[in-house]
Amino acid sequence: MKPFPWFLLGLAGSVLLTGCGQKAHSRASDEAGHDHSEHADAETGDAEGVTFKAGRGLQIAPVVARALNLRTTAAAERPLAAERSITAHVFALQPRVLASARLPVAQATTLEQAAFTGAKLVRLDHSAVTATRLVDLIFELPANPARQIGDFVTLALTAAPASVLTVPRSAVLDAATGVFVYVVNGDAYLRTPVTTGVRSTDFIEITDGLYDGDVVVETPIDQLWLAELRLTKGGGHSH
Repeated sequence: MKPFPWFLLGLAGSVLLTGCGQKAHSRASDEAGHDHSEHADAETGDAEGVTFKAGRGLQIAPVVARALNLRTTAAAERPLAAERSITAHVFALQPRVLASARLPVAQATTLEQAAFTGAKLVRLDHSAVTATRLVDLIFELPANPARQIGDFVTLALTAAPASVLTVPRSAVLDAATGVFVYVVNGDAYLRTPVTTGVRSTDFIEITDGLYDGDVVVETPIDQLWLAELRLTKGGGHSH
């Protein structure tokens, strides 16, 4: 992650943002129960033109956007072939060598027609779906005298290309609180939750959260996320 040019946001040294009668909230004090609810509808920001408002998103001055080399792109339908690997564990040696891997229902369903290197997908076992929302993929492996029950094997797959809604991989933010993209919302950038599907080297399928043609930030989403955190958690508001 490139260091964020905080000097452009009017931040100097350890004084990142001012507000609430002090220079900055420490993580400890924030976790201690500072109540931000009174600011939920307020616009927070700094002297250099970076602001945040709930429901609207980040508004960034043109000079800062240029310094960040902020680029946008449109979500679009593209032919996408899944490129991924799955780790399975061996659970039977006779009469066939069988291994299983557990995946979410949506991901498992998309792999029914996939071709796996060094393995054959025998069936999808849905018996655990009700309790776990996961499906077991059962694979048959080539006979191997050295194979033992409990061994883990990595299976590479190649799925036939399918036309799906995609965005560049760099546009997807995988944060502790979920998976997001920053959608262009008028003159602001709104962090928006999405559900992802298959992935290729360059693109990620979006199964929920975006429409074809929605414009998202391609880069640098990590810096936008840091800016949003500073403005909402670091004290970027005043009384």
